[in-house]
Amino acid sequence: MKIYLAARYSRHDEMQGVRDVLRVLGHAVTSRWIDCHTDIVGEHGVSCTPEQLNEDTANCAMLAMHDLSDIDDADTMISFTAEQDGTKGGRHVEFGIGLAMGKRMILVGPRQHVFHTLPEVEHYPSWWGLAYALAGERDAMDALL
Repeated sequence: MKIYLAARYSRHDEMQGVRDVLRVLGHAVTSRWIDCHTDIVGEHGVSCTPEQLNEDTANCAMLAMHDLSDIDDADTMISFTAEQDGTKGGRHVEFGIGLAMGKRMILVGPRQHVFHTLPEVEHYPSWWGLAYALAGERDAMDALL
């Protein structure tokens, strides 16, 4: 699978670890944001601040366009939530885009809005529960081949 990881920008270190596990399971991760966008606009270790969103719109828009491209390149989206999950919510926009594009949608963490309850959204309370399920899918596919 080609997977897009959606989470709070501050969780990029954690998502790098998730990417490493997914790679071991044979999957590719399309989310460039988890490397802090350093390959796009130089050092950008935090999400766009309110000031940047209003004063540096070109660079912020470029980040959004790269994320949209990465979502488009994926066939699956894994969206990570948490009890205390911040206020900006770009990951929720990404979730909606993935849903509208017909991606396989997987939620890890607590449900936070009605779209997380749709029957096509797979839900796992924890990352390790999902990792275990994906490993089982890989084993099942290997058995078929």
